Amino acid sequence: MRLSPVTAAMLATLLGGPLAAADRAAVETVGGWTVERRVGQPDAQACRMTRTEKNTRGEIIGLVIVSLDRGGLTLAVADRNWDFPAGERFAVPMLLDGKPAGTTLIWTGDGQILRTALPETIVPDLLGARVLALRFADGDMAVAAPDLAAAFAALRLCASGPPSKPSVTVEPPLPSRARMATYTVGLALQGVLRTCGVVATEAQREAVEAKLAVLRPEMAPYEAAIRMQVTKSRGFACPTTDKEAEFQEALRRFITLSPDEFAAVIDRQAEAAPSTPMTKP
Repeated sequence: MRLSPVTAAMLATLLGGPLAAADRAAVETVGGWTVERRVGQPDAQACRMTRTEKNTRGEIIGLVIVSLDRGGLTLAVADRNWDFPAGERFAVPMLLDGKPAGTTLIWTGDGQILRTALPETIVPDLLGARVLALRFADGDMAVAAPDLAAAFAALRLCASGPPSKPSVTVEPPLPSRARMATYTVGLALQGVLRTCGVVATEAQREAVEAKLAVLRPEMAPYEAAIRMQVTKSRGFACPTTDKEAEFQEALRRFITLSPDEFAAVIDRQAEAAPSTPMTKP
């Protein structure tokens, strides 16, 4: 397959050739993704994350790149079987878990590469999707992008970090109090739903898992401590009959409210709770 000079240069850089080795420094590896920073560039656009797909002989047959660009995101997909005219534009729908994304994306082709700017409205659904695909006239093509949310969190961390040499250990920013409180309660609800005979629809169970999945990447450094706290406070204990209505209300709020709204409800309940007089032993 004949490649344009632009495509050849891009693939040399993207697929880890000599130019890439000198031009970029790896910051972190997350679930098969490599997060990189362009050496000597202080801005957020210096960071990107790359994932390669290889065949049984170890040859690279596909590539996915997510990069930051002027506050937005650019997605590039490469396949060695493609041969698009350089600069030609295509309307190619993206499928998230089998369903079309909110808008049909306009892609620019160049040999084996298609790239597009991602609107902000797609990003939350993209990060929460388990399966990605592109819909062409002759069929859908799966895009290998596992652990996308976790890798994207590392990409954001790269963009917010210093442009100098990457440190050995990167300390992630502490999540907001509201999001940590929501995640803590969510873990307790998840434990009850998995181990207790409480009444809950399949849609409610899936909603709890989906919300935890969105929060999990930023909570990963604190996961063990949060779970220990939930266990100590008996958060995984099955609710008794007189607590069933209270559990159902907590479940409803966790699913329907944002983290800030959910934390505000918890605070109001704590303030309204009557204090119990302490008796000396």
